[in-house]
Amino acid sequence: MNQRHYLLKGTFVLTITGLLTRAAGFFYKIFLSRAIGAEEIGRFQLTLPVFAFCTALTGGGIQTAVSRFTAEYHARQEEHAALRILFCALLLSCSLSLGCAAALFFGADWIAGSFLLEPSCAFLLRITAVSLPFSAVHGCVSGFFIGRRNVKVSAISQLTEQLLRIAAVFFFYVIFQKNGRPLNASIMALGQVAGELAAALFCFYHLVFGLEKETEKESTKGLAKEPAKKSAKESAQEPESVGTMEQYASGRVLRPTHRAQHSPRRAAHLTRRAQHPTRSDLRKTISVSLPLSLNRMLLCVLQGIEAALLPQMLRRFGLSSSEALAVYGILTGMALPLILFPTAVTGALGTLLLPAVSEAHALKQNKKIADTVRVSFQGSLLLGLFFLTALLLFGAETGELLFHNALAGAFTRRLALLCPFLYMNTTLVSILHGLGKTTLVSVWNTIGFFIRLAAILLLVPGVGIDGYFAGLLCAQAFVSLCSLFALHKNSNFHPNLTVSVVLPGLVCLTSAAAMTGLRTALPALRNLSWSMLLVNVLGYLTLFALLAFWLLPDQGIRRELFAFLRKKVVS
Repeated sequence: MNQRHYLLKGTFVLTITGLLTRAAGFFYKIFLSRAIGAEEIGRFQLTLPVFAFCTALTGGGIQTAVSRFTAEYHARQEEHAALRILFCALLLSCSLSLGCAAALFFGADWIAGSFLLEPSCAFLLRITAVSLPFSAVHGCVSGFFIGRRNVKVSAISQLTEQLLRIAAVFFFYVIFQKNGRPLNASIMALGQVAGELAAALFCFYHLVFGLEKETEKESTKGLAKEPAKKSAKESAQEPESVGTMEQYASGRVLRPTHRAQHSPRRAAHLTRRAQHPTRSDLRKTISVSLPLSLNRMLLCVLQGIEAALLPQMLRRFGLSSSEALAVYGILTGMALPLILFPTAVTGALGTLLLPAVSEAHALKQNKKIADTVRVSFQGSLLLGLFFLTALLLFGAETGELLFHNALAGAFTRRLALLCPFLYMNTTLVSILHGLGKTTLVSVWNTIGFFIRLAAILLLVPGVGIDGYFAGLLCAQAFVSLCSLFALHKNSNFHPNLTVSVVLPGLVCLTSAAAMTGLRTALPALRNLSWSMLLVNVLGYLTLFALLAFWLLPDQGIRRELFAFLRKKVVS
């Protein structure tokens, strides 16, 4: 499977999973907005920065290190080394998560009162602390299989987590109602524990029982592709092995004999030999994960400060305490998830780009890296411009119809300007991580957060929530410009502004102008209903697709897409 087809297939699988997960999440948020209200959703959202800080400390950078090193070792067929990295990561991540869970559980009162400035969040923190070890296992094993180019495990575990989370919330909702207990954000925290537990059990099961089947399948494919019996002359000219004797002795290269390569017990043999990580494995894992973890921890601290400051500054603007918390809940629990919905595509692509670029970087395939950067930049920017115009046209109606809240629709429309930068950053930052530029990315993200905090402190007390929107836009634009400059310097990436910006912008403007004209000529299209919204979206999508698809300059992308879709339809 070539690189482009792998990225296309993997992105398709993860995108479908992400869309299903987000679609389920939307109905989940709609249900919660009516069952417990925006204020309780806002209270739970306040605890998420603390949980994110704990996951960053216990597994954020470690998962990225596992994915990166597994991709490199898998490309060089060093299976033992990849498994040693995984076990080393599990040991580190689980140890840290247990200690962090204990600290969060017993220190919940202090964190809620002193840091979040909301003592009622203490009980929620104690519940979410239980999910930390499960999250650590889920992240490490998922990163391992992504590095092995097996995206199905990550996709199914993600879907399992979301579905079990929602099912658990419905279950506790019914139990609370039957027992006459007040419905509050605790059912969301309990659902989170159930989702992480289900995902961890699935990943652990697949690691123990699925790896052997996967390895046997790969061996069967390799045996099927093995050429016919060679002549004595060809055999004499062919080198006896693909590695040195020292590499065989250390287990870095497997002897290409039928017995070793195609045994059904090979995966179990690999697991037994990789159960003892070396000091070198520990140093490599820490060298990559430590900068990432420190940066993510810093960003989580800044995010927690942001979560605590924003309601405070909204009160200074003139809102009451309840109104400020409700606005924060609408923004983070309703409008932002709608804006982030298309990241099911860019997030899936970014997840696959990191190991793919790491593998190409390890094999010194500079042309492949440059081609990957170009295609990713053009595709993510095109997607961002599409949703920018779509949300400007229909964002208000979508938010109001989904959440029965006019403010959610207004926020969605204002946040539409983030789309090009937000979606582009997801893919570009993943490529930079694959190239080993984690420190640079960390610095840029930190500066971006300080821009947001400055906007909260300086702009929100005077102009309200619009000041925060301005800070978000400036921060995302800053990260985009820095990422493009770094890729230009490290991969000889030269963006074609005509192809990447001018033509997609023209397509968006033409499609939006045509839809605006239709909505003006036919007032019925502006009715607030799901049927009219669907007609509008389909009309805009048709206009955009007809104009954009045939203007794509890369015929290779078109051929790959047609071949991939044809294969799916036939199968």
